[in-house]
Amino acid sequence: MPRFHLRLTHRIGLLVPIAIVGILAIVGIFVVERNLAEGYRQQVQAHRNADRTLLVLESEFLQNRRAEKDFLLRRQEKYAAAHQEIAAKAKETIAALGTMLGSQSTLSQLQLISEGYERYLGEFAAVADANRTLGLEPTAGKEGAMRAAVHSIEEALKAVTDKGLKASMLTMRRHEKDFIMRRDHKYVEKHAEEVKAFASLPAETFGGKENQGKILPALQNYSVAFADYAALAENETALRTRMSETFSTVEPIFEQMATAIEEEKAEAETESAAMQQFAEKIALGAVLAAIAIIAATVFLVGRTISAPIVATTRSMTRLADGDTTSAIPYAGRKDEIGEMAGAVEIFRQAAIANQRLEAEAAQNRAHADAERVRLQEEAEAAAQARLRQATSGLAGGLQRLAAGDLAFQLSEPFAPDFEQLRHDLNSAVSRLGDALAAVADSSGSIDGGSREISESADDLSRRTEQQAASLEETAAALDEITANVTSSTRRAEEARVVAGEANSSAAKSGVVVASAVEAMRRIESSSGQISNIIGVIDEIAFQTNLLALNAGVEAARAGDAGKGFAVVAQEVRELAQRSAKAAKEIKELIRNSSVEVEGGVKLVRDTGEALKAIGGHVATINQHMDAIAISAREQSVGLGEVNTAVNQMDQVTQKNAAMVEEANAASAQLASEAGRLRELIARFTLPGRTNGATAASDLRAMARTMAAPTAPVRAASATRPISHGNAAVAQDDWQEF
Repeated sequence: MPRFHLRLTHRIGLLVPIAIVGILAIVGIFVVERNLAEGYRQQVQAHRNADRTLLVLESEFLQNRRAEKDFLLRRQEKYAAAHQEIAAKAKETIAALGTMLGSQSTLSQLQLISEGYERYLGEFAAVADANRTLGLEPTAGKEGAMRAAVHSIEEALKAVTDKGLKASMLTMRRHEKDFIMRRDHKYVEKHAEEVKAFASLPAETFGGKENQGKILPALQNYSVAFADYAALAENETALRTRMSETFSTVEPIFEQMATAIEEEKAEAETESAAMQQFAEKIALGAVLAAIAIIAATVFLVGRTISAPIVATTRSMTRLADGDTTSAIPYAGRKDEIGEMAGAVEIFRQAAIANQRLEAEAAQNRAHADAERVRLQEEAEAAAQARLRQATSGLAGGLQRLAAGDLAFQLSEPFAPDFEQLRHDLNSAVSRLGDALAAVADSSGSIDGGSREISESADDLSRRTEQQAASLEETAAALDEITANVTSSTRRAEEARVVAGEANSSAAKSGVVVASAVEAMRRIESSSGQISNIIGVIDEIAFQTNLLALNAGVEAARAGDAGKGFAVVAQEVRELAQRSAKAAKEIKELIRNSSVEVEGGVKLVRDTGEALKAIGGHVATINQHMDAIAISAREQSVGLGEVNTAVNQMDQVTQKNAAMVEEANAASAQLASEAGRLRELIARFTLPGRTNGATAASDLRAMARTMAAPTAPVRAASATRPISHGNAAVAQDDWQEF
């Protein structure tokens, strides 16, 4: 096996310079390629920015046109201000676009756009000034002056009745509106001709020379105002046409400029793609060469490192599987692999020592287990002997206790583990004997007390029976009196309620009659108002009839041109006549209704007076019934209280009689239970006591004598259950014990 003097770190360190040289070469190639690509990318981005800026400029031009149209259509200053703001933005956009363009052709095209845009802005300003002079509102500028002159002449014509003069004025207004709508010069000429015709009419047409002297100056003012307005309007139309033509010359330049920018951008993108492909080929070759050199160097160095490590790893695997006989290779080397092999050799020696120690530990564990089993068996045998001694002693004591012997004690000591159990049993037997002795003493006292209670109960039962019978008769008589008084009180209350309802109904009827009278008055007033309205309608129908008649006369004067208007006037006249006739009929009906309403008001008023008198009588009756009801109620309350007191006394007496019977029965039961208690105690052998069977038989005989039934006080008392008190509880307790 060859020997190497270099350590692993030194071998691996040889790879670092080679890798650094290769990486530097690759990085240099990529840096050069990136710089070239960045230059071409900036050119392409500049063309793209110019293209977007050109679109923005074109959009701002269109926004200028929109603001222009809004101003001309809506005639508001805010659209002119918006036009100026957009123009300022467009100028800034033109300046920014000039910094982005690199070719002379696109710069010259941008110059043409800028010059055309400046001309357009000047022409728009002239159009805006012309419109302001014309008047942005109907009452401002030339249009306002013209409207004022028209209103002046129309005011003067109101006093003139000549239809030809008014028709001439309407013809001038029609030519004026036609010119405003169409902006055609022929309407100006027609308007001038009509003005001459109007002025040439004779003075009689104007209603005299005085009116003519007022109307003709106003006509002159109107004619001059319209001529000024028309001249300025035609000039404004020419400015609009020139402004549109200027804008139309700029629009094709946008398309030409956009095409040139797109071509320059495509050329820059082509050159950038060709350069990038060339740089990628060079970079790929350099990367492949560097990878090949680094891979060969890594393979050679790795080969010198991996072979010893693989051999050492195999030895370690055998050692982990338990093979401690195989030697560890490369243990004598001076590099990291030799150090690792030496460490594995130390693990092998430790494994051999562990195997020896495990064998010795297994022998020691077997000897200790055998000794532990022997000691455990001896301890269990001793515990079984102590348990048998304690259980035999407890069994004897429990047998004597079951036979009723409470005079014994366990004197033989138990094992220390069970000695406390013996003391506890002796203490329990002693306490139980003391308790039964005390119970035997108490049973004698109970016997004497029960005799005295029985005798007192018999005497009390007889006296209570007599008292209950007397109270029962008294209560029955009071019940009948109370029922009669209550019935009288109820009928008095019912009569009082009926009288109150009648009084309330009479009052409500009076209110209703008053409301009906007031409603009749309002109806009468409304009828008068309706009559007045009908009179107005009748007057309107009459005036309409006269107007329709005048319209028919005027239509007849107009000849054929007024036939249709004459028909309409005739229809209006007929409608007015029918309206007048219907108004008269309604007026007559309302007059009849007013007469009937007056009669109804008088009848309702009489009814109200009668109801008021009835209400007074009913109120008097209601007062008498209130007094009767209050007196009867007080009598009923007094008798009810007396009856209640007697019934309570009767109930208390009945309860006393029942309690006496229950006490008598309870004393008899107590004597019986005392005898049974003596019998139960006699079954036990108590220290220092004789057998109590004789005393128990005496107690039972006395209980049978006391339990003899007594006569019932009332039939109701016989049905009440007899309570056994605490005797039954005590009996249950002793049975459970």
